[in-house]
Amino acid sequence: MRKRIALAGGLSALAVFLAVPVLTTFTPIFDGWVGPIGAGYVAGAFAIVFPLGAAFAYGRWADRFERGDDS
Repeated sequence: MRKRIALAGGLSALAVFLAVPVLTTFTPIFDGWVGPIGAGYVAGAFAIVFPLGAAFAYGRWADRFERGDDS
């Protein structure tokens, strides 16, 4: 079960990470601004930070699951 979750999480992180350059290149989605920062920079930072947060959450869940504390 851990292998399936790790594989699914890794693939989803890869998809998010690879979607940013594709969306930036071929669509006008990230042409706007968020304050003084371009929306593309915000999306790129999210694509880097999101997998780190997801890995942390998965690690905490896996530790609880192995202890038998499924809540």
